[in-house]
Amino acid sequence: MTPLYVPPRYNIETQHNGTEHLAINNTFVRRILTRLALHTTAKFYSRDGLCVPISKHKIVKSGRRVHLTEAYIVMERIQGEELPKAWKSMSEESVEGVFAQLRKIFQELRALTPPPGTGVESCVGGSLYDSRIPRGNPRFGPFKTIQEFHFWLRRDLKPEDLKDREKDQDWHDLQDMMSKQDGAWPPPSFTHGDLNPFNILVRGGNVVGIIDWEFSGWYPHYWEYTSAWFGNVTRTEWQGMLDKVLDRPRPEEFKMEKVRNKWWGE
Repeated sequence: MTPLYVPPRYNIETQHNGTEHLAINNTFVRRILTRLALHTTAKFYSRDGLCVPISKHKIVKSGRRVHLTEAYIVMERIQGEELPKAWKSMSEESVEGVFAQLRKIFQELRALTPPPGTGVESCVGGSLYDSRIPRGNPRFGPFKTIQEFHFWLRRDLKPEDLKDREKDQDWHDLQDMMSKQDGAWPPPSFTHGDLNPFNILVRGGNVVGIIDWEFSGWYPHYWEYTSAWFGNVTRTEWQGMLDKVLDRPRPEEFKMEKVRNKWWGE
């Protein structure tokens, strides 16, 4: 019997459970000055979502989804163009070269071995985030098993909940989906979770970066492909290119996700 899943508490702290942070110049005075700047000099700059410029060289993340201890983020600035902009000026040979590089990158990512006992969870064993899953607001998980994750995805639906509907085609589809979801699964694979062309940076015909890893974590092996497919329904050209980057899941796995997205997708 699938164990009862207890979702994270609906508060900001759950977004950072299981994570660590490295404080850089984290002193009381600097925190006070940062908060002061957030309410003064920040008004002279344009805010971009959670990112608030407080000076010419400093940006602070502020908002409902930001933990109070999250003050400084140090990242490497990568020089490159988003793939959709770059491939307009690229030769067919260069485009194919980019896809070959992407395939190698994701083969290496998927070759990572999960630690013993890993379920569906973040890279540090904590909760996950995916804005495309309505039930996962603000975060969800971690789950001890892939089967527990599947049970949660379908909002705890059990086969016996569909009795007296055997004549409906939807009944057969849902029964097949649950049977597949509740079956045996290989260990989870580390997954980017939001593979779309705008998250791929290229320069000079080379992939120089893959960005936006906030959806990433340990997921069922099919999740990279199906999340990219169903998350890009308006980008049919990109859907047609996915097979160049990722191995397509087995037909029954793809159908399983198609049914789930029909009933419990965005």
